[in-house]
Amino acid sequence: MPSLPSKQILIGVCGGVAAYKALDVVSGLRKQGHRVRVVMTDAATRFVQPASFAAVSGHAVLTTLWPDVGRGTLEDHYPHLYPATETDLFLLIPATANSIAKIAGGIGDDLLCTSCLSLPATCAKIFCPSMNLEMWHNPVLQKNVGALESLGWIRLGPDTGHLACGMTGEGRLRDPAAILDEVEAYLTSRQRLSGKTVLILSGPTHEHLDPIRYLGNPSSGKMGKALAEAALQQGAKVEFVTGPVPEANLPGGVRLHPVVSAQEMLETARGLLESCDAVIYAAAVADFRPETRAESKLPKAEQSLDIRLLPNPDIAATLNREKKAGVTAIGFALQTHDGEAHAREKLQSKLLDGIVLNAPDSLGAPSGTFHYLAKDREAFEHWGTLDKTRAARYILGKIEPFFIPGE
Repeated sequence: MPSLPSKQILIGVCGGVAAYKALDVVSGLRKQGHRVRVVMTDAATRFVQPASFAAVSGHAVLTTLWPDVGRGTLEDHYPHLYPATETDLFLLIPATANSIAKIAGGIGDDLLCTSCLSLPATCAKIFCPSMNLEMWHNPVLQKNVGALESLGWIRLGPDTGHLACGMTGEGRLRDPAAILDEVEAYLTSRQRLSGKTVLILSGPTHEHLDPIRYLGNPSSGKMGKALAEAALQQGAKVEFVTGPVPEANLPGGVRLHPVVSAQEMLETARGLLESCDAVIYAAAVADFRPETRAESKLPKAEQSLDIRLLPNPDIAATLNREKKAGVTAIGFALQTHDGEAHAREKLQSKLLDGIVLNAPDSLGAPSGTFHYLAKDREAFEHWGTLDKTRAARYILGKIEPFFIPGE
């Protein structure tokens, strides 16, 4: 019996001399009880016959974007979508310089790379580089490797040793047994929130003066989306309360609760709080709202317009006073100055278990500068500049210990 629930795993095999080692990985994953499919580049088929991978995986191997089929299943007609869109884990082995470059650049000119474009947001993505020493250290290759890692790909290797080209150095594919161990450890870590429900508040709020105009801020919802995807990847159920954001910044696989104003956000989140094990306050909530809202668009006038503003409720402080014992609460503090002092004060006044301090450079951007403070710590953790995908994984790592006995 497998130690983990069975997963849908897609193995991408590239054209390198180490391609034969992928046979052991496919066989090992299948023995663990996973459903394993294989997609190969044309170059990979020059090193290992597809029939070998079909034998160890128990499934026909995918090799072309243009299958010669008449009647058939969706998988037969759309091999770039199925099984890619249903995959829990994608493993690229060996990851060659060419495929790394194409995947990092979003190029889909073969079945393997197009399958990568079709992977769901919740899919774990791992790549195992293998190539010549000089190729591995090429600055362009390293830039592409960094691009994949910034997009959430996990890199295993390469190791140092004797290479097929006769050189000795970094570039050797990690041993298949070690890859299997690391994949299992990674899949295990992804289940640490299994059975837990995480409530995430995301995006801005809009406080309307009239049906057209509102008070707001540049929050894009990208941080909330990254948090939701990271929580889903770790097995959590996600309740996602979001202010108005572009559709591209809404995660899939969550229970979506769209709101507009701060008061709507508070009431919606309040109704979900009882069923949650953790709450992350990533929304950029407007501090004030107009005292009155016009029913129709206010006419333009030459004279000044006086607007009386009322304070909005402090959503985090309110919900944290009402939440049941044991619910973990993580908040955010975005400051232009004296950030650490303000974050410490908010950590206490909002009854948070931890707080993320980020700078204005993160507003609407794919990355930002992040720091973290836990309520039982004196010193901030300075995470530096991170893309939001990686920052989300760091933040989710802070709520996991609350659910693990002895940590």
